[in-house]
Amino acid sequence: MGILVILWNILKVIIFIILFVVMLILVVMALVLFSPICYQVEGNYIQYVNGKFDVKWILGAIHAYGIYDKGDLKFSLRLFGYCIYGADKRQKKKKQKIEYTQEDTVLSARSKSEQQEGQIKQQEKQTEKETTINETVEAEVKTEKSDIKQNQKQETKQKHSRKNVSDSKANIKQKKRNKNKKIKQNEKENKNKKIDINYFIHMENKKELFQAITTFLKRMLKGVSPKHCSLKATIGTGDPALTGYLLGIAGTAKMKFGKGLQITGDFTQKIIKDVFVDVKGKIFLSYLLYAVLRLLFVKPVYKTIMVVWKGRR
Repeated sequence: MGILVILWNILKVIIFIILFVVMLILVVMALVLFSPICYQVEGNYIQYVNGKFDVKWILGAIHAYGIYDKGDLKFSLRLFGYCIYGADKRQKKKKQKIEYTQEDTVLSARSKSEQQEGQIKQQEKQTEKETTINETVEAEVKTEKSDIKQNQKQETKQKHSRKNVSDSKANIKQKKRNKNKKIKQNEKENKNKKIDINYFIHMENKKELFQAITTFLKRMLKGVSPKHCSLKATIGTGDPALTGYLLGIAGTAKMKFGKGLQITGDFTQKIIKDVFVDVKGKIFLSYLLYAVLRLLFVKPVYKTIMVVWKGRR
């Protein structure tokens, strides 16, 4: 009975650990899929292009932001509030280097003078040692050179005999490699030929496939498109007819985006000035995954994927 109780307690611990791991995985998946990627972009163009962006994900645990000012981009990335990469991390390092007192400078100057005196004494001692060492080394080098010359003569005789054998082996290996390369190239060509193009030309239910792709693209655009968008600008193309056409398109877009879109036309000259942009939105990965799954479960799409997979395998 005692052994059974011990086994039961061990099983309880194992089951508890497994449930804890499963719950942790589910919580992480829920955070990844259902926490929105909040993004915001602001910009203007008066004399120079200026702007800033801000992206947050998983309740602000991952935070990326940056500023673009007169051609200079400063980008930073934070993970759980700690700056991993970017301009903020560099600024902190610079501050730590700059923050020192006058006493530290005086002490550093004294220590430098003492170090220089010690270095001069050490250099004098080293020069004396080097002169004695060089004399002994020169004598050893002369003896080594005579031994090396004798060894080289013996090695040259042995190499001439080995080269003939090694050349014949190298030629055999190269022939085998060339044969293997040709076989691999033929296999690749055959794999590419397996995909039948006629299947796509004479395929049934083409309309369903195109409808599924168009609905998929619409869903993806809906999932990525901003919820708030404001644009203010004065535009002139130089051609009054073309500027009027652009203003007409802006009027139709204003019906969708609302009062945030305000574009005025300049019919006298070709110009773009006083541009102000503000875009805010949220992206849910769960919705994008839903759009992908809906596309894959359409019969024509599933069949075409299987045909391509079998052809390339």
